[in-house]
Amino acid sequence: MKKFNWSALYIFGLFLVGLVMIIWTIRSATSLPVQLDKTFFETKNEIDDKFNLMAEANSKFTQKYDIQFVYNDEKTAPLDLSEMFLAQRVVEEKGMYRNFLKVGTNKFAVIIKDKEGNVVSQNVSIHAMVTIASNNTNDIDLTNFEFVEDKFVSSFEVPRVSNWNVNGIVTVGEDKGYFFIKTNSK
Repeated sequence: MKKFNWSALYIFGLFLVGLVMIIWTIRSATSLPVQLDKTFFETKNEIDDKFNLMAEANSKFTQKYDIQFVYNDEKTAPLDLSEMFLAQRVVEEKGMYRNFLKVGTNKFAVIIKDKEGNVVSQNVSIHAMVTIASNNTNDIDLTNFEFVEDKFVSSFEVPRVSNWNVNGIVTVGEDKGYFFIKTNSK
């Protein structure tokens, strides 16, 4: 009587398990919704293509204007894109803009002055987005800025404690400035 060789059956079984896992992974991945990141209201590919132009625009903008972003009347940030490249963990440990937001009502103000110190209030457009770093289900689109006491002010609600990104575009005439900070709410 010839002994049965189990090794061929074992190899076939491993192959079959691997094939089933591949099919399961593909089916699971395709059933999840796709969430497009709309940083600066464009896709990642569009931002990659024109990031250098954005950095140049910021440089030109800061040569003409002094701009300051004020969060909840106490914390300030400049026109900056540098945190765009930092991982959220780095921001949590070393970030300059921690705890800028709070759960509940937040106030976001933008102060724009020309290089002579005069407040710029005419021909200004501000479009900002406050979004959770990991998805776009809680995007807060800020376009409702009012000019009050020499600054543009908008209020918004932060629904929960999380890591947040605040980004947007400030346009004065033909000049554009781009800002991006990573922060958290407490």
